[in-house]
Amino acid sequence: MNWHNDSQLESLRHQLVNHKLYQLLDSPKTISIFMQHHVWCVWDFQSLLKALQIKLTCMEIPWIPSPDPLTRRLINEIVLGEESDEDGIGGYLSHFELYIKAMKEIHADTKSIDEFIVSLRAGTPFEEALLKSNAPPSIIPFVTQTVKLAQSGALHCIAAAFTLGREDLLPDLFLKILDKTAEEFNVSYSILTYYLNRHIELDGDEHGPMAISMLD
Repeated sequence: MNWHNDSQLESLRHQLVNHKLYQLLDSPKTISIFMQHHVWCVWDFQSLLKALQIKLTCMEIPWIPSPDPLTRRLINEIVLGEESDEDGIGGYLSHFELYIKAMKEIHADTKSIDEFIVSLRAGTPFEEALLKSNAPPSIIPFVTQTVKLAQSGALHCIAAAFTLGREDLLPDLFLKILDKTAEEFNVSYSILTYYLNRHIELDGDEHGPMAISMLD
């Protein structure tokens, strides 16, 4: 199957990019509510990434070289950017941590996701930590499916979800919404704007082509 020209994939992508949800993001309040949900997608994306790194490189001791040096290089380059990217002020953060900072900048509620991370750090099993966090009910099946895929899915399914289902669906459209609401309500989205611009830059020039090469 030539997925590059698959009409079903293009149709699904079109539906996502043109989803009616975006029309509702017309104020700082609605953007804040959106981010309280979307942050979970930012978090579980990292699990897909780590699953690929585990499957495509050697993450064990004693170390042995994985079979494909090019794919090994590609996934480690993506991990470098996603786990420890430039934060715009001379330091480094994961994209997840940068998104949390962006939420706090506009006073979006981070309590649920913060409590979830604290629970995971304490060794609480994923499902229990998710339920204890009081996460938005709508995200629970989505995040659960992603983590299950990352934990036990076939390599090609994880790679497809990572490459085709996430990275480049949001930034361009979201930036236009931010520009409009920032001017209308006189608010600053400086950290979120930086986050989105980094995604556009990395996805267009580096991560996007790398992920596609990996899927091929």
